[in-house]
Amino acid sequence: MNNITGFFEKDGKFYAIKDGTEIIEEISLSELESLRIYNPVRGVYNHGVSGENVFPFNYGPSTGGMIETVDFKIYTYGERILSLDIITDFKNRNMKITGHPYQEAILIMERFNGFHSFSYSTLLSREIEQKLSMQVDRETVKTRVILLEIERIISHIFKTARLCEAASQNIASYWLLALRERLMRTVAQETGHRYMFGINTVGGLRRKIDCNKIVEVAGKVVSEYKAIIDGLTVSRIFIDRIENTCKVDGQFQRGPALRATGTQYDYRQFDPYYSSMDFKPVSETGGDSLSRFLVFSSEVFQSLEIIQKASKGVFGEYKAIDSNQMRSGGIETPSGDARIALEIGDGEITFLYLRTPSMLNMEAYAEGIRGNVKTDIPFAYESFGLWICEMGCIK
Repeated sequence: MNNITGFFEKDGKFYAIKDGTEIIEEISLSELESLRIYNPVRGVYNHGVSGENVFPFNYGPSTGGMIETVDFKIYTYGERILSLDIITDFKNRNMKITGHPYQEAILIMERFNGFHSFSYSTLLSREIEQKLSMQVDRETVKTRVILLEIERIISHIFKTARLCEAASQNIASYWLLALRERLMRTVAQETGHRYMFGINTVGGLRRKIDCNKIVEVAGKVVSEYKAIIDGLTVSRIFIDRIENTCKVDGQFQRGPALRATGTQYDYRQFDPYYSSMDFKPVSETGGDSLSRFLVFSSEVFQSLEIIQKASKGVFGEYKAIDSNQMRSGGIETPSGDARIALEIGDGEITFLYLRTPSMLNMEAYAEGIRGNVKTDIPFAYESFGLWICEMGCIK
């Protein structure tokens, strides 16, 4: 039961998705309710406690340093955090994909989380292609791999900048944001949009993209990124703020947050796009904000290597499978793997389930922050790469 990573209800029955496979199995509600992921996948993060001199107070919903609207109800008797509730629905996001033709559905999906738009549009495009038993050409696979890893680099650089800002490393933060902007402007010039909107379509890409310039600029950006990381890793001021902060074990979180606990799980290990690359996940063992920082910063360099391999033609192919079988696809977004279950009919989406990495990472954050102090909140939060927009309902 521990390898279940998502679940959904369809036609009065419940189905579970398992890690490392495309298997979808029927499951009883009582079995689901016993799983640790049951509440976070439903978007419920209630951890209130009571006791002598314990009182709750709200951090948010709008507060300095946060880029999305979220409310933390902190339970404490002073400075130390006993637990917290997380309310994510002040800006309720309900996005409906079912009933839409394929291309309209892709355009909606990529706006679900604009920062990771290409990951989500690729996920949906690939699942529709699988259902249609459609084989895309090698140029499409190459371009998708390159742009997926470029998006990962951009996201991890932004995450590093946010962590530096929280730790008052302002020069490093501004430098990182400038690097991110340089790469995003290059992406905009070559793809038509800085967030890569409107590129994916069923069966391929909507425009021909020359990735050579993007790869060239990425190499220069990553080289400067390394200089910043080298400086941060020898800065006791920076390290002291994130070491031993918000420690978690490898229970159920996703992406760099999971790999920072020593668990070498990355959906790219199972993704045919990466099958020819001898891919090995980056991992650390500390489980704290420092370990998460070390993982996602190392992944920037790894992503550049993947991009350079893909530009030389080293990548796999996404082969069609039995389109009548109920299955779950996935993709490794910069924050972790997203899992999807999809059904189509008459040129439109008839059923969609999506489990995002932030759903599970938010629960890991809520558990790890216990015992920390209130000033640890920004260092902890930014290290997980959480996105409140991914808590919204999409169906």
